[in-house]
Amino acid sequence: MIFTYIVQGGWVMLPIILASIIALGVFIERLAYLQKVNQNAKIINEKMKEKLKALRIDEALAVCENHPGPAANIIKSGLDVADRSREDIERSMEDASKYEMPKLNKNLPILGTIVSVSTLLGLLGTVLGMIQSSSILATKGLANPSELIDGIAQALITTAAGLIVAIPALIAYNYLVSKIDSIISDIEISTTELIKLLKKKDESRKEELRRW
Repeated sequence: MIFTYIVQGGWVMLPIILASIIALGVFIERLAYLQKVNQNAKIINEKMKEKLKALRIDEALAVCENHPGPAANIIKSGLDVADRSREDIERSMEDASKYEMPKLNKNLPILGTIVSVSTLLGLLGTVLGMIQSSSILATKGLANPSELIDGIAQALITTAAGLIVAIPALIAYNYLVSKIDSIISDIEISTTELIKLLKKKDESRKEELRRW
């Protein structure tokens, strides 16, 4: 049944099917990657606070190295300059985030493009089907209605196929964007907490120096 629809839809069905395969591949790859990033970010946030409260910078760095990812790399950049001023720590993490954040959005433009392209391909199939029906109607009239119906079938099938690909792709795209926004928010909270903890560490060190 499905193969029959593909044949009736004509050559336009091939790029629509290809678009659906690419969209599915991108969604699975991004979902798996973002879940791993989110999981690592939560582990780092929990373990890092524990280490920094005890002023164990080396152990906090080890936590980042054992759970690599955007969150770990941004936090690690701050820990690497923990002995400097707050401004230097913030600047270091901002520079790292400029490099790490685009990794979260990798391949998302492909998914967004597929939403538009699959819809347009469905529209193209509709136009081609109507052109075919119009040509048959102009040359043969209603003498052979089956040929006329073929063009109409192509128009309807390609339209439906384009929407069947575009709608789930749009839902997947918006879901991934919302997940990325959530991860970015968590990372920003973690970096803010890191700065506060390092500031406390610096204040504690200054207080010790005063006592001496």
